[in-house]
Amino acid sequence: MRTSVGRSCGVQSSPHVVVIGNQKGGSGKSTFAMHIIVALLKAGKRVASFDLDLNQLTLTRYLGNRHEWDRKHEQKLELPDHYPVTEEVHGATLRRFISRLKKIGRAHKHDFIVIDTPGGVQHLSLIAHGMADTLITPINDSLVDLDLLVVMEQSDLEPQPSAYAKAVWRALDARRKVSGRTADWIVVRNRLESVESSNQHQITQVLDVIQRTVGCRVARGLLERPVYREFFAAGLTVLDPIEGFKSVAVPARFEVQSLIREIGLIDEADVEDEACPETEPEMAGANAEANDLVADKEDLSEETNKRAVTLVPALPTGS
Repeated sequence: MRTSVGRSCGVQSSPHVVVIGNQKGGSGKSTFAMHIIVALLKAGKRVASFDLDLNQLTLTRYLGNRHEWDRKHEQKLELPDHYPVTEEVHGATLRRFISRLKKIGRAHKHDFIVIDTPGGVQHLSLIAHGMADTLITPINDSLVDLDLLVVMEQSDLEPQPSAYAKAVWRALDARRKVSGRTADWIVVRNRLESVESSNQHQITQVLDVIQRTVGCRVARGLLERPVYREFFAAGLTVLDPIEGFKSVAVPARFEVQSLIREIGLIDEADVEDEACPETEPEMAGANAEANDLVADKEDLSEETNKRAVTLVPALPTGS
């Protein structure tokens, strides 16, 4: 677990900027952003948020759904101070974004700024990457998606950083030269299989090489769980105490809390743990049943495994 970046009491400083970035769509950026925002708010942090995805505005709609649920059910759900970017005007959008960030910084009313970025390579998104104190890149757990970070091809050459990785390097290097501050770049695995497979083990090996190549660190993220998608329409997260969803929300809540600890944005004591003791036997039983399936589950043939290894040289071929 990383040391918390939370600020000491009475110390005035600029808000810590968390950017959720990945040029590929469908990687779960907005889901990660929402859960990080709610985790920070539940830890008593003051949070401002930006949605830079002009086309989809998923985080903005997620928060809108949350506000509506809060109004109907009077649950007093935590909400950030949100600033959507709703239209693209040449030059004006960037100026407004920078202006709002400066106002937030001068006001000293927020501890964190969380910025959700769109897929694709956009100028505004790259600017946001360069502002990150913590850059989180969610990535689906597949070799196809790892191509986002390095060029995945069968070759005897060393793996080469992708266009996106190079763009991130340039943005973070420019930040370091201007402000003298470094950024913590974290690649978070997403949509993990619930049962450990050959594919999952293979990706772990590849990521071990990738993190040394592109200069990031890797965190185990979230399993493939329908609850993350189903809660969107209500604006809820697995961190919210919602009646009737305990059996599906509690295991997911454990893994989100574990991820928040690993990222290191808040202190261990500030990560809320509302799980009920009576759910633990159910979770233990489910885990035991899942483990029993491992021996029978073969996602990749031996031949496919060997081929996958050759995509990134110097990986061990043993398990």
